[in-house]
Amino acid sequence: MAVVLGALSAMITAAKKGLDFVGTFALALVTSFGGGTIRDVLLDRRPFFWVVRWEYLIVIFALSIPFVYSRTLHSLAKRLVARGEFVDALGLGFFTVVGVTLALDAKMPSTVAVLMGVITATGGGIIRDLLINEIPVVFRHGTTLYTTSAFAGAIVFIALHKLHSPAAVIASVSVAVGLRLYSVWRGAGLPRPHWIATGTHRVPTGEYRAPPSPTDADRKPPAP
Repeated sequence: MAVVLGALSAMITAAKKGLDFVGTFALALVTSFGGGTIRDVLLDRRPFFWVVRWEYLIVIFALSIPFVYSRTLHSLAKRLVARGEFVDALGLGFFTVVGVTLALDAKMPSTVAVLMGVITATGGGIIRDLLINEIPVVFRHGTTLYTTSAFAGAIVFIALHKLHSPAAVIASVSVAVGLRLYSVWRGAGLPRPHWIATGTHRVPTGEYRAPPSPTDADRKPPAP
């Protein structure tokens, strides 16, 4: 369900950017599989997880066709994604646990395992935003606690795993899901960087400004 919701979210982004069927399908794939693929590359795991679970490719392809060419399904997908915060948060929590677990199975240090959990949960969204030429949402100030929730869930899992607690998975997912939903419902985020609060560094807008028109003084020939 998390894979499907992530794919639908990417398809809606593709529609807003005016992409065609190929672009929509590609964006859905990288969003759903990007984080896990980066994890598998870093951990040197072969075959990739989406090669083993190849049926996910068929599901996303089958969803892309009616999404692109049916207004009804497009409208339904928008409503599903808009109301899917809980499912999205569940996917975040479980993807984090999967990433941490695979890293620990590969005998990686705890710090690396936490990083693998965060990458698994957020990597696909980062690649999606880069492909559409935007600063990734998880890097922007004012967004809800997405990466932070994955990080907190990974820390909890590592701590309880070292204590051999049978509740490690449940506790980790609960922390990640709870923090993510709290941030969505309350609009909570990380503290604002000082350069945003003070305007120390102005962010260029990229808008074109025409040069000033020449004045009468500019038109006069230079004095001999």
